Amino acid sequence: MNNRVGVDEAVEVNSNTTRLQRLCEYFRKRKLFWIIFLIILIIVIIAISTTVALMNKTKREKTSTMEITTPTSTSTTTSATTMEITTSTSITTTTTTSPSSTTTATSEQLILSVMGDNNTKWKQNASTIAERSEWDGHFDSLLSPFGIHVDADDLSIYIADTYKSRIVRWEFGAKNGEIVAGGNGLGSELDHLHYPTDVVLDKEKKSLIICDKGNQRVMKWPLKNSQNQQVLIPDIDCWGLAMDNNGDLYISEPEKHQIIRWQEGNKESTIVAGGKQFGKQLNQLYNPRYIFVDEYHSVYVADCANSRVMKWMKNATKGIRVAPELIDDGNPNILRNPIGVIVDRMGNIYVSNEKSHQIMRWSPGAAKGVPVVGENISGREPTQLAFPHDLSFDRQGNLYVVDRYNGRIQKFAIDLD
Repeated sequence: MNNRVGVDEAVEVNSNTTRLQRLCEYFRKRKLFWIIFLIILIIVIIAISTTVALMNKTKREKTSTMEITTPTSTSTTTSATTMEITTSTSITTTTTTSPSSTTTATSEQLILSVMGDNNTKWKQNASTIAERSEWDGHFDSLLSPFGIHVDADDLSIYIADTYKSRIVRWEFGAKNGEIVAGGNGLGSELDHLHYPTDVVLDKEKKSLIICDKGNQRVMKWPLKNSQNQQVLIPDIDCWGLAMDNNGDLYISEPEKHQIIRWQEGNKESTIVAGGKQFGKQLNQLYNPRYIFVDEYHSVYVADCANSRVMKWMKNATKGIRVAPELIDDGNPNILRNPIGVIVDRMGNIYVSNEKSHQIMRWSPGAAKGVPVVGENISGREPTQLAFPHDLSFDRQGNLYVVDRYNGRIQKFAIDLD
């Protein structure tokens, strides 16, 4: 018996073994593939689950935050509204019970308006607060003052020394003044002035508001930092300035025959008097000069070329002629080219009558004005004035007058005897 395997049989056995090995290898690789696939699938599932869980958690946190924030915001808004209402009520109460405390911060006129009556008198011999010492333009002297602002708290007076193109602060009793704006000669640069005609002290903002007439602009000049000047209103033919108890600024424009009100931060101003070309009608002005604003925001205007004083109440479309009440060419006390105007708390109107060289008083309802200081002739004596311009009061009721042609500021003390 032959036990040897033939060549063909051996080949067949080897072939079968090889196929089996290949098959096993194939299944082994497939198994490894599926294991790897399952591992990857598990990792992906875990990653997706983790991501979804984080997203849900974040969403819940945002929702929770919104729920907490919304009531807080509502509460804050309610609180702010309550504070605004309370503040408004407080301001209204203060204005009603004590107008003087409201006006202390902003308005010269309202501080300096005094309680007076038809019998109030002033001593006729004035004392000189500031004056021109030489005609050659000495540094420490005035040349030709136009407008003034009396600071009753600081016991000083700010003077628009027009032809020296500067603003001078003069303490009561001092021999010399202090230049606080301009004084660098004529010019249009920010540190120059050109014939300023009026000045107002804004105490809240610690700055001067100046009518820089020659440069046709209104300037803001800080008291502490004299290098930080600012043009508030450009291209304006200004003359007189006033400020109300809200801090709004009023400016007279002689060439446009109107008075405007301007609020800082606004580009546009509002016409509050005139603006209808020049004329004598009640809705017209003709070359207005200095102005006064009372606590009710009524504007009093020295309507120079019409020789009258007009009162324009707030939001009025025409004015009321308050001086003179009666035009009478035979009356020596009628107005001739009024320049300055101021009003006391009793409604008495005080006007600088340039042509008669006097300060006159028109009481409510009076048909004629009454001279209170000055003589009916120009001169340099203590009892005389020469073309008076701006005027003001202090808290004691003393009267300050710009005696323009004499280059001095005169103080007429109230007569309490």
